[in-house]
This record gives sequence, C-alpha cells and structure tokens, in this order.
Amino acid sequence: MEKIAIIGLSCLFPGAKNPEEFWHNLNEQKDSISPVTIEDIGVDPAIFYDPVKGKPETIYNLNGGFVRNFKFEPTEYNLPPELLASLDNTFQWSLYAAKQAIQQSGYLGNQAVLSKCGVILGTLSLPTKASNQLFAPIYQQTIQPAIQELLQDKDFHLPSLATSIKASSYNAMISGFPAAMIAQALTLSNIHFCLDAACSSPLYAIKLASHYLRSHKADLMIAGGISSSDPLFLRMFFSGIQGYPENDISRPLDNTSRGLITAEGIGMFVLKKHSDAIRDGDNILATICGIGLSNDGRGKHLLSPNSQGQIIAFERAYTEAELSPKDIDYMECHATGTLLGDSTEFNSVETFFGEHQATPLVGSVKANVGHLLVAAASVSLMKVILSMCGNIIPATINVTDPIGSDDNVIAPKTIVKNATKWRSKASVKRAAISAFGFGGTNAHLILERGEKEND
Repeated sequence: MEKIAIIGLSCLFPGAKNPEEFWHNLNEQKDSISPVTIEDIGVDPAIFYDPVKGKPETIYNLNGGFVRNFKFEPTEYNLPPELLASLDNTFQWSLYAAKQAIQQSGYLGNQAVLSKCGVILGTLSLPTKASNQLFAPIYQQTIQPAIQELLQDKDFHLPSLATSIKASSYNAMISGFPAAMIAQALTLSNIHFCLDAACSSPLYAIKLASHYLRSHKADLMIAGGISSSDPLFLRMFFSGIQGYPENDISRPLDNTSRGLITAEGIGMFVLKKHSDAIRDGDNILATICGIGLSNDGRGKHLLSPNSQGQIIAFERAYTEAELSPKDIDYMECHATGTLLGDSTEFNSVETFFGEHQATPLVGSVKANVGHLLVAAASVSLMKVILSMCGNIIPATINVTDPIGSDDNVIAPKTIVKNATKWRSKASVKRAAISAFGFGGTNAHLILERGEKEND
C-alpha cells in the first residue's frame, strides 16, 4: 500500500497560534494550562465552583487549556466577511488552520491543485458558546415559566447572554458544516465532511483522507481535528463523570495522576501520495507508513477502555506498514492522566510491544497543553513531526513518580523526562502515535522520516 506524505501542517493550540510557537513551548517545557476566566466561559466560574467532587451542577476543577488572543481576519477568504465575522470559533479556527496548512504546503493560490483537494475534519457535536446564544431564547421560553411557578414569582426572568455580534444561524450546524465552509472559503473540491471518533478523530480523518488519495478521487487532502465546545458545558460534563484530578494537576505517565485536563484548539495536516509528492518536489515533513483502526466491541462500560481493542489497532498498523514494533524509536502515548485510561494503555503496550521485545522511548504531550478531545491526536502527531524535523524529543513534563518498572516497556528509563536527541535505529526515523477515544474508537499511526528529507 502506497505511503502518504505530510507536506503541510498548522495549529492553534493553548499558548501557540502556529507550529513554530508550539515547538518553542515544547522545548521550553512550558505548561500552557491555566485557570479558566470569565472571558473564557462568559460568566464568573466561581459561581459554579465547589472543590468537593460529586456535587451536581458544580465544577470542582478550574484549570484548562485555552486559545486566547486569537484575531480572525474575515476578509482573507472567498466568502462574505460579514458572514464569517458572525461565526463561532469552530468555523473561524477551522478556516484559519486550513489556510495556514495549505500555505505551508506551497499550494495556496494554486487553483488547479486546490480544485482537487478535499477536507475531512474531526469535530464534536456539543454546544459551543455561539450555539448557546442561538438556543438561549428556546431555553428561556421553556424553562422560565417553570421556574416562575416553582418560585411563585411571575417577575422572575432568566438573564440573556450578552454578545456584541449577532450570531449566524450557521452556528447551530457545528457538527457537519465546518468542513463545507472550509471548502467554500478556500475553493476546494466537493470532498468535504466532518466525523466524530472521539479522541481518535484526527487519525480516523487521516485514514479516510488516505483512501481518497489512493483511490485517485483527490490529489490533495486536508485532515485534522478541532475542539471548540463551550468550556462551561465541558466542565460540567467532566465534573459529572469525575474525570478531572482533584489536585488540579494532570500528570500523564505518572503514578500520582488521577484525571485529565480538558483543552481547546485545532491541528490540520496536508496530505499527498508519497510518489506524487516526490514527483512534484514537495517538502515532505514526514511519511505515514500505516494506520491501524479498531473498536472495542462489548466491554465493561461505554467509557471504559478495552485493552484487546487497542491491541488490535496495534496489530493492524504494523501489518499495514510491514514493520516490527522493534523498528519504532519513539511512541507518543495517548496517556490522558486518568488512572483507568493510562493503566489500560499501559497493559496494552506491555502485551503487544513486550511480545515483540520492543522498548521505544515514550511520552505524552497532554501534560503541556491538556487533552484536546477530538483534536487530541492532532497535537500528538504535530509534536512527533516537529520532533523528527528538529531531531529532538521534548520532555514529558510533570512526571515525578513515573509509572512502570525497569522490566516494563513503559518505564522510568523509557519515559522522556528531559529533552533527548532523536536516536534512530536505522537511517530512517520511525515513530508511533496512539489515540484511544470514548466508546472504544482506537487508532495507532506509524510515521517515518528519512535523512534525505529536509525541513
């Protein structure tokens, strides 16, 4: 099966509006997680805060990864600026990232190529700040009378959401329309759709994008994932399932970690068949050798990861790539920082990689930026590509009591706790990226970069 070249990338992550800033933050071991503000959620978070977890309608953790101080320029796209200015971050971040990725690939303005370019984007079908603005009147009409009756106060009125710009009705279509908006705004082909495979969404998008390239239905594809849901809604949800750490610190690959930190952002990648990229003289940042996808099937609980399903994804990836796990120099783990998730992934890695006597270096970027949910795998992939290009594996921060022992695949000696020069086992750098999503959507991607490929 022909390999897929990555020839462009872009991002908007907590503390970074482009790959260069993200790479700088990783090398500086920057923790981009910070307390939520009134500006982030639209109300004072202290109203809902209670440090004791388990109480209904409260949040017990105030930390998160946020995109702040982003300036969107609506005049740069092939759609009315008035429309674009009224759109939710889901649309504006998607447009920005898609354009930046195409620009880095060298094809911005090349209409002959872009007319054969598709886009697949991982998105969440959850409320956003702008969609809430549209639905607020409906909530008021249905809920307000009930509260008035309950309080025996006909003068009680729910407050309106303050906003300076009238939200577009397009903001109600957050689950499927962003990809179509990208295609229209950048004059791409008619191949465009969104998907939700939870945390694995970007790798599922890349797998499908690869199909369109190999089947000659597209010459170029953009794939990635975006997390832009309402921060208050997310906090209520993850507080309800007790997914946050009580001590406010998420420590992936650490024995003391007891939860994840939710975050927002977007990562996008421009893909092309490897032979086409060589023919056209494209700058190949890295090459995808194989992607293994699987589902957990029937398990203990919908939110409980299944080791068997994860192992199937491993097996399929290495079969497709025709490689052994022993060929992998570094593995970016999913590693969210939750006890159940990390222990399950640990067991899966021990079973599969242990059988092959493979001991790659390991790490997790979620300690730096948080868990970007449906965009999480795009952060992991971005980190690995930049690490390959920069010949440095950045440290996994906040690890004080590393999981595993010296006899394990994931162990204190294999977790990258300090910036480490990339040491290839061959003339080609090889890495793996894992992503495991709610509901049992598993993905494992194998990446390589040869010595002759230049930055």
